[in-house]
Amino acid sequence: MIRPTNDPNQTDLVAGYILDDLSHEEAARLNQALAETPTLYEEIESFQEAFSLLPYDMPILEPSARLKEKIISAASQSIAGASIESSHSNVVPIASRRRSWKRWIPAISTSIAAVAVTALGINQVLLGRQSQQMAALQQQLEATNNELKRLKSELQANQTTIARLSQPDTQVYSLVGAAPNPKNRRLATARLLAKPGDVTITLVAQDLPKLANNQIYRLWSVATPSAAPMYCGQFRQDDSGTAQWVAPNAACTKNPSQLLITLDAPTDPITSAGPLVMRSLS
Repeated sequence: MIRPTNDPNQTDLVAGYILDDLSHEEAARLNQALAETPTLYEEIESFQEAFSLLPYDMPILEPSARLKEKIISAASQSIAGASIESSHSNVVPIASRRRSWKRWIPAISTSIAAVAVTALGINQVLLGRQSQQMAALQQQLEATNNELKRLKSELQANQTTIARLSQPDTQVYSLVGAAPNPKNRRLATARLLAKPGDVTITLVAQDLPKLANNQIYRLWSVATPSAAPMYCGQFRQDDSGTAQWVAPNAACTKNPSQLLITLDAPTDPITSAGPLVMRSLS
């Protein structure tokens, strides 16, 4: 400890005591001063209290690697020399020193640990968010691939329909549902493609209710308003709403007055129609 003169005043002695930096001679002078001036005890207590609060007013900073190494080295040396120091220290006959500069080491170590824990927590949060984002992107990619597969399947299924539409003599009949679809309350619509003299019939429907295993749709052709319905085949639509079948009679595609679609059981006779599902528009 550097002194301004060879005869330190009481304040210097008290400060040296607080900093644990008194020589044998200075310790003896402080003991003498304490004996002569008992109020010095209060000054020492005041200095100790103020000095002990300094570590808590320091900002928490991340020390450099070199500073960390010095702190750990100083702490190790302090612990190793504790027993030796206790046997050679200059004991001042006042209340035990409750705090000293060595108490800063736990505070600095705590600060370093707090910074490390905080950094680790931030990294874990960022990794968690990245994982969630990757999972969401993966789900979006899978949904997009499934949609592309569905569209490709529909395109392949509709190739025949597109080819028939491109033929100039293909006739298109529009049909509408007799009652709303129970699931979405919308009327079913459909387009029936037929070519005079060709027994192949293609139907593309929207909002037509899906069938149970014991149900089937049947097409009926009415040649004239007063004629009885003629059976023209039965069908089930695929997921895209498309169905194609061969009519049992070429008359089914020769300019009928009206087309009807009914709901039947596969074992029902073809001489009578079941409940009406759709009819062609006039």
